[in-house]
Amino acid sequence: MGKYFHSISGKKIPNLNPLYSVPSALFTIILATFVSLLLLVFLSWVTFNHFEEMGKRTNDVAHSYQIRFLNKELIKTLVDIETGQRGFLLSHQEHFLGPYQKGLENIKQYQSDLRALVSDNDTQLKRLDSLEIFIKQRLIFIKGNIARAQENIPIDLKTLNLGKGYMDKIRATSERFDQQEKGYLELRIELQKSADQNMSLYLLGLCGLALAFLAVFFRLLYVELSRRIGFQTELENKLSELERTNAELEQFAYVASHDLQEPLRKIRAFSERLQVRHAPQLNEDAQNSLVKISQSAMRMQNLINDLLAFSKANNRREENFEKVDLNVVLKNVREELSERIIQRNARIINQQLPEVLGVRSQFEQLFTNLISNSIKYCHEGVMPMITIDYQQVAGSEIPNAGDLQSENIYHRITFIDNGIGFEPQYAEKIFVIFQRLHSRNEFEGTGIGLSLCRRIVTNHNGYILAEPRQGQSGAIFHVYLPK
Repeated sequence: MGKYFHSISGKKIPNLNPLYSVPSALFTIILATFVSLLLLVFLSWVTFNHFEEMGKRTNDVAHSYQIRFLNKELIKTLVDIETGQRGFLLSHQEHFLGPYQKGLENIKQYQSDLRALVSDNDTQLKRLDSLEIFIKQRLIFIKGNIARAQENIPIDLKTLNLGKGYMDKIRATSERFDQQEKGYLELRIELQKSADQNMSLYLLGLCGLALAFLAVFFRLLYVELSRRIGFQTELENKLSELERTNAELEQFAYVASHDLQEPLRKIRAFSERLQVRHAPQLNEDAQNSLVKISQSAMRMQNLINDLLAFSKANNRREENFEKVDLNVVLKNVREELSERIIQRNARIINQQLPEVLGVRSQFEQLFTNLISNSIKYCHEGVMPMITIDYQQVAGSEIPNAGDLQSENIYHRITFIDNGIGFEPQYAEKIFVIFQRLHSRNEFEGTGIGLSLCRRIVTNHNGYILAEPRQGQSGAIFHVYLPK
């Protein structure tokens, strides 16, 4: 890349980017930044995976704890059933059967929960199957003993010994089941501890490496910033030269537009003269062609005028700013558009507007474009209603304004109409130059008006946003200007 760019007028525009003179430093900074970011991303990925694995291991540990807890609760409940049976056998009082009845319900739930928890372990499932068989047999004996006691039938020693045998099998099977799960639990805890220790060392090494790269990056950044300070004086001179070049370009745009408009005016004049003077000699097709020529020339003139206005709106020099009463601006615009307002029977309602710092002509252009759009883009046969509201708001209320503006106070001027509106997905597209949502056959225009509005508002360090009206036809335009 050379030291200069070339403008349309042929004048050299200086290259303002000092990095072109130090490509090696730029490459080194970019490389260091890339490596540092890569390390940070890798570190984040490793950390995320570790926490994900840690979560799984923690769930496995909790899983084993829950299985052991339910197994113990199952045996405890069976003991409660035995106690209730024993109390009833000794006293023949029905209230001793309370633990028995409650225990029967709990045992079913515990067995169901345990089966769900060990469904992926064939060994434990087999033990649980055996345990359920022994419990079922023991409950049959207990139920039989209670029935005999209710009928005052004595219980023989053989029956009691059989019941005790099943209870011993239950305890032994439950113990093996618990010991197996205890082994799983100890293994999982050990794996978790080992993984945590390894991860700590791994993260420590990666952090050290990342810090080393960051130190190199900040060192390079410091050197580059120091180098840029030396460009400050040269940069100011180049900016002055650039301003002069922009002024030349603006003058060039004005002259070019003037030279283009002159032949267009002649085209319109001659086509209209032909329509008036030679209408009898022209057939219908020729007359239609002349009308189209005149209309095309008019559209071209409007486009040139809009482009010239767009070029002139690139005036951001604050020394040209003055206090502008927006109420006076609105009054002037209403007078300028009075014929169109009367023709469409439009109604404009406004609140008291503030004084702002800026370029008066640009604010008049802004209000003209927004109000004329509201009148133009209205349903046929509907009286245009335009409401202009005003409110002071904090910068934090402006969508996508950024943190730097969050503490500032802004004037918010809101234009609300009852026109055709637009779909929400086009809220940004309508501000792009030459972008149209409707064909020229539906609505005339050049596609520059709203992009010119955005440039004017941007020139005044403000924001302009659009949104469709909710639940009804129309559009809302919010203009934010710094207080």
